[in-house]
Amino acid sequence: MSGQKADADEVRALLRELSQQLLAWSWEGVVGYEEMVERVGRTYGYEDTTVVMEAQLAMIKLEPDEEMTFVKGGIPGFPPMAYTQNIKDLLADVYEGKLSVAEARSALEALHKKEPPYPPFLNWLGVVIVSIGFAVDVVGTWEGMLWAGITGIATGLAFVAADHVEGFGKIAQLVATFASGVIVMVAYKYGWIAAAPGLLLISSTFVFIPGDSISTQAYELSMGSWSAGVDRLFYSIIMLVLQVTGAFLAIALTGTAMEELFPTGPHDAFPWWAAYPGRFVFVIGILLAFNMSLKQFVPAMLTLWIVTAVAQVSTMAYGEVAGTFIAMTVGMVLALFQARKPRSIPSFVLLIPIIFALSPGSHGLRQLETWVSGAKITGVHDLATLVSILLAIAMGM
Repeated sequence: MSGQKADADEVRALLRELSQQLLAWSWEGVVGYEEMVERVGRTYGYEDTTVVMEAQLAMIKLEPDEEMTFVKGGIPGFPPMAYTQNIKDLLADVYEGKLSVAEARSALEALHKKEPPYPPFLNWLGVVIVSIGFAVDVVGTWEGMLWAGITGIATGLAFVAADHVEGFGKIAQLVATFASGVIVMVAYKYGWIAAAPGLLLISSTFVFIPGDSISTQAYELSMGSWSAGVDRLFYSIIMLVLQVTGAFLAIALTGTAMEELFPTGPHDAFPWWAAYPGRFVFVIGILLAFNMSLKQFVPAMLTLWIVTAVAQVSTMAYGEVAGTFIAMTVGMVLALFQARKPRSIPSFVLLIPIIFALSPGSHGLRQLETWVSGAKITGVHDLATLVSILLAIAMGM
């Protein structure tokens, strides 16, 4: 089919619909999307197809002398991970000339209308499991895991509501952090927990921390997509600010002293090898919460274990920032190698657990808390650490 011009209106409609779908799933940035859409246009005979993508806007032109077609998207979201395989397979069929324009549009429409692989209850359960798995790293105590699960119940409800209640997604981060904050601060006041509430909040609200988005948008900026990268970078920072606001509202309601929010606590009780079962639990949670397919679980888990080992060794040898850079580099190479074939597992599925695990967003939330709380020197110093980790991940990618 390549080289034969299909109907221009049909192709333009396909590119518009494809761009809208990609924009809807572009929480992780738009790097590579322009090339995808342009290649689809060339496959159907339009060699001069030009596509420019911003954070919420795509501009498409089939012929050099025609006007741009504008496609407006909404607030970017996170795609069901299982669907990334579907879109990759669909694009492979298009590139290989197996689908007419009409067939490609029908397949894309079917994907758009497709229900997620897991019901809301399992998405909620996934958030609880993610919180417990993440607490292995963030807190490193059995107490931290217990309270991560308890607060994850509230966070999971906000997470599911963000997808099913119109408009709630705009305040879901604030509500989740507020609810979790009230739980841990009340528990702290009654002496039920030893770790500071600010530390426990990191685990329980992990699914709302935009660490993955901040990291990939740093990569987006490094690749020259300045407009899209800056837009979403600042949006991610606002999400962090909403979470900090939720924590401080919880402080006001419970009458907790400001310094008790500081993310300090007992020394990690778990040995180094605890990270590996913790990562296993973590990826199970990601599978359910973010709708990963069962076929994607094993390669994602094995890749994350390898990156964890690299991160541990390189951090001990060279420090946190260098260790993050080395681990991200290895993770990127492994993801691209496994995703190199047209219908192999998408690199997106393999990279997201890695970026989650390196958790620059948790650094950001922790440092904003200390800064706003009044520990300005510590907060500014730790924000510099956050920037260093962002750059390390972007450079590694």
